[in-house]
Amino acid sequence: MIKYEDLVKDLKAKKFKPVYLLMGEEPFYIDRLCDFFENFVIEPEQRDFNQAVLYGRDTTVDEIVANAKQFPFGSPQRLVIVKEAKDVKNIVKKGKKDDEDSQESGTASGSDGASALTNYVQNPSPSTILVICHKYGKLTAKQCKPFEKEGVVFESVGVKDYQLPEWIQQRVARAKLQINPEVAALIAETIGNDLPTIHSQLEKLKVILPPNSVITRDVVEKYIGISKEYNIFELQDALVKRNAQRAYKIALNFGQHLKENPNVKTIATLFGYYHKMLQYHLSPDKSSETQIRIFGKFFLNDKVRGAMSYTIPQLTRIISILREYDVKSKGVDSSSDDAELLKEMIYKIIH
Repeated sequence: MIKYEDLVKDLKAKKFKPVYLLMGEEPFYIDRLCDFFENFVIEPEQRDFNQAVLYGRDTTVDEIVANAKQFPFGSPQRLVIVKEAKDVKNIVKKGKKDDEDSQESGTASGSDGASALTNYVQNPSPSTILVICHKYGKLTAKQCKPFEKEGVVFESVGVKDYQLPEWIQQRVARAKLQINPEVAALIAETIGNDLPTIHSQLEKLKVILPPNSVITRDVVEKYIGISKEYNIFELQDALVKRNAQRAYKIALNFGQHLKENPNVKTIATLFGYYHKMLQYHLSPDKSSETQIRIFGKFFLNDKVRGAMSYTIPQLTRIISILREYDVKSKGVDSSSDDAELLKEMIYKIIH
């Protein structure tokens, strides 16, 4: 399967294939590619006649194929984009009745069946570019074969948590800006593994800041809204160091700004933080490679020291507390408001 960078390079060079299957659990890259197709393949004045955007819940395989078979008007190419393709019924597979009919007539169809779309992909129109956006899932290797033979299959794979700071640094460099590892880690820890949100925030800074500017903590606080003092990164540090006063101060601030710091998000981030510590304790291999795989490259020594400051029973207890307050924050078995729940949870974790 093709890499994202290679696919973008081909598209910018207008090296188009008749069929594209964009699939995977991470929506960010699929959305970016879809936007490129939608905005840069067909000239604006020709889109009314030569560009069709279909949505999975509102279309069928037959409609997709019918659109793909239409000839372009006043343009060398026609573009058909299918968004939310996962919602298209039998997009690559016949229904049970069709499979039975094929067996009765003696026609061969693979164990996965062969839908009208699959048949089209095997002999696509040379004047049409068909783009299938199949987010939050992927097809089997067998289902992908027709697409690979006549077109391009791209699988959108997410960035692991420990890779986020490095991913942010790479995106910042492409935007012709600079950032140090500490600030990149702050953004990663605070926003979490949400590539579209991180990308939109970095795009905002690209517009605001002059080229080659350094993204500092002050810049992050001013334009992204992540406080230098009151953020999840600082809360984690305070908890590991058992600095109760500082932890309560941050929790109080979170409670006053729940829209920016909802309990569900805070608890989920802390859960991941302590779960990595437990994972490290339970790993028989304590090598540097294992440490990087679990914690990432940035502030590695601090994270390992933090993990070693807890015992396995202590980590198990904290994870149990986080699970309890995750349920309570969702309104189950609790009448307390979110600010009070957060303070209770921090107290229990420290004590």
